[in-house]
Amino acid sequence: MSNILIVDDMPKNIQMAMNMLKGEGHHMFYAKNAKMGLNIVKEQKIDIILLDIMMPQMDGYQMCKILKSDKNTKDIPVIFLSGKDSSEDIQKAYEAGGVDYITKPFIDIELKTKVSIQTELVRLRKEFMCA
Repeated sequence: MSNILIVDDMPKNIQMAMNMLKGEGHHMFYAKNAKMGLNIVKEQKIDIILLDIMMPQMDGYQMCKILKSDKNTKDIPVIFLSGKDSSEDIQKAYEAGGVDYITKPFIDIELKTKVSIQTELVRLRKEFMCA
Protein backbone atom coordinates (compact mmCIF):
# COMPACT_ATOMS: atom_id res chain seq x y z
CA MET A 1 0.00 0.00 0.00
CA SER A 2 1.32 3.42 -0.97
CA ASN A 3 0.70 6.79 0.61
CA ILE A 4 -0.43 9.17 -2.11
CA LEU A 5 -0.74 12.93 -1.69
CA ILE A 6 -3.02 14.85 -4.05
CA VAL A 7 -2.39 18.61 -4.15
CA ASP A 8 -4.98 20.65 -6.05
CA ASP A 9 -6.82 23.87 -5.27
CA MET A 10 -10.03 22.50 -6.80
CA PRO A 11 -11.84 20.10 -4.42
CA LYS A 12 -13.68 18.41 -7.34
CA ASN A 13 -10.32 17.43 -8.89
CA ILE A 14 -9.13 15.97 -5.57
CA GLN A 15 -12.39 14.05 -5.22
CA MET A 16 -12.23 12.78 -8.80
CA ALA A 17 -8.66 11.49 -8.39
CA MET A 18 -9.47 9.92 -5.02
CA ASN A 19 -12.54 8.18 -6.47
CA MET A 20 -10.51 6.77 -9.35
CA LEU A 21 -7.77 5.48 -7.03
CA LYS A 22 -9.87 4.36 -4.04
CA GLY A 23 -10.13 0.73 -5.15
CA GLU A 24 -6.37 0.46 -5.71
CA GLY A 25 -5.50 0.00 -2.02
CA HIS A 26 -3.68 3.28 -1.44
CA HIS A 27 -3.79 5.51 1.62
CA MET A 28 -4.81 8.92 0.35
CA PHE A 29 -3.90 12.38 1.64
CA TYR A 30 -4.90 15.68 0.11
CA ALA A 31 -4.02 19.36 0.29
CA LYS A 32 -5.78 22.35 -1.25
CA ASN A 33 -2.57 24.32 -1.80
CA ALA A 34 1.19 23.83 -2.05
CA LYS A 35 1.94 25.08 1.47
CA MET A 36 -0.46 22.54 2.98
CA GLY A 37 1.06 19.88 0.73
CA LEU A 38 4.59 20.64 1.92
CA ASN A 39 3.41 20.40 5.55
CA ILE A 40 1.82 16.99 4.92
CA VAL A 41 5.04 15.74 3.30
CA LYS A 42 6.93 16.75 6.47
CA GLU A 43 4.43 14.97 8.74
CA GLN A 44 3.67 11.81 6.74
CA LYS A 45 5.66 9.26 4.78
CA ILE A 46 4.43 10.07 1.27
CA ASP A 47 5.32 7.72 -1.59
CA ILE A 48 3.83 9.57 -4.58
CA ILE A 49 2.52 13.10 -5.15
CA LEU A 50 -0.14 14.05 -7.69
CA LEU A 51 0.45 17.77 -8.11
CA ASP A 52 -1.65 20.41 -9.83
CA ILE A 53 0.32 23.10 -11.64
CA MET A 54 -1.94 26.14 -11.46
CA MET A 55 -2.58 27.07 -7.83
CA PRO A 56 -2.64 30.42 -6.02
CA GLN A 57 0.36 31.66 -3.98
CA MET A 58 2.70 28.82 -5.01
CA ASP A 59 2.29 26.83 -8.21
CA GLY A 60 3.10 23.17 -8.68
CA TYR A 61 6.40 23.88 -10.40
CA GLN A 62 7.62 25.82 -7.36
CA MET A 63 6.43 23.14 -4.94
CA CYS A 64 8.18 20.43 -6.96
CA LYS A 65 11.44 22.39 -7.01
CA ILE A 66 11.25 22.74 -3.21
CA LEU A 67 10.67 19.00 -2.83
CA LYS A 68 13.53 18.13 -5.18
CA SER A 69 15.95 20.46 -3.36
CA ASP A 70 15.38 18.70 0.00
CA LYS A 71 17.33 15.48 0.66
CA ASN A 72 14.36 14.07 2.60
CA THR A 73 11.85 14.53 -0.22
CA LYS A 74 13.90 14.58 -3.43
CA ASP A 75 13.10 10.96 -4.29
CA ILE A 76 9.30 11.24 -4.01
CA PRO A 77 7.90 10.83 -7.54
CA VAL A 78 5.77 13.79 -8.63
CA ILE A 79 3.10 13.30 -11.29
CA PHE A 80 1.88 16.65 -12.53
CA LEU A 81 -1.83 17.20 -13.14
CA SER A 82 -2.87 20.04 -15.39
CA GLY A 83 -5.44 21.40 -17.77
CA LYS A 84 -2.49 22.85 -19.69
CA ASP A 85 -1.18 20.59 -22.43
CA SER A 86 1.28 22.68 -24.41
CA SER A 87 4.73 21.24 -25.00
CA GLU A 88 6.24 24.17 -23.03
CA ASP A 89 4.12 23.35 -19.96
CA ILE A 90 4.98 19.67 -20.16
CA GLN A 91 8.69 20.42 -20.60
CA LYS A 92 8.62 22.83 -17.63
CA ALA A 93 7.03 20.09 -15.47
CA TYR A 94 9.79 17.62 -16.28
CA GLU A 95 12.48 20.27 -15.76
CA ALA A 96 11.00 21.02 -12.31
CA GLY A 97 11.52 17.35 -11.38
CA GLY A 98 8.26 15.65 -12.34
CA VAL A 99 8.29 12.02 -13.44
CA ASP A 100 5.05 12.14 -15.42
CA TYR A 101 2.26 14.43 -16.62
CA ILE A 102 -1.51 13.88 -16.83
CA THR A 103 -3.88 16.33 -18.44
CA LYS A 104 -7.28 17.14 -16.99
CA PRO A 105 -9.91 15.90 -17.16
CA PHE A 106 -8.33 12.66 -15.97
CA ILE A 107 -8.78 9.46 -17.91
CA ASP A 108 -9.40 6.74 -15.34
CA ILE A 109 -7.08 4.09 -16.83
CA GLU A 110 -4.30 6.62 -17.47
CA LEU A 111 -4.31 7.86 -13.86
CA LYS A 112 -4.44 4.33 -12.43
CA THR A 113 -1.71 3.05 -14.76
CA LYS A 114 0.70 5.92 -14.16
CA VAL A 115 0.21 5.73 -10.39
CA SER A 116 0.64 1.95 -10.51
CA ILE A 117 3.93 2.27 -12.40
CA GLN A 118 5.29 4.79 -9.88
CA THR A 119 4.03 2.69 -6.95
CA GLU A 120 5.92 -0.32 -8.27
CA LEU A 121 9.08 1.74 -8.84
CA VAL A 122 8.89 3.07 -5.27
CA ARG A 123 8.43 -0.49 -3.94
CA LEU A 124 11.36 -1.80 -5.97
CA ARG A 125 13.58 1.11 -4.90
CA LYS A 126 12.79 0.42 -1.22
CA GLU A 127 13.42 -3.31 -1.72
CA PHE A 128 16.73 -2.62 -3.46
CA MET A 129 17.86 -0.17 -0.76
CA CYS A 130 17.16 -2.77 1.95
CA ALA A 131 18.89 -5.61 0.11
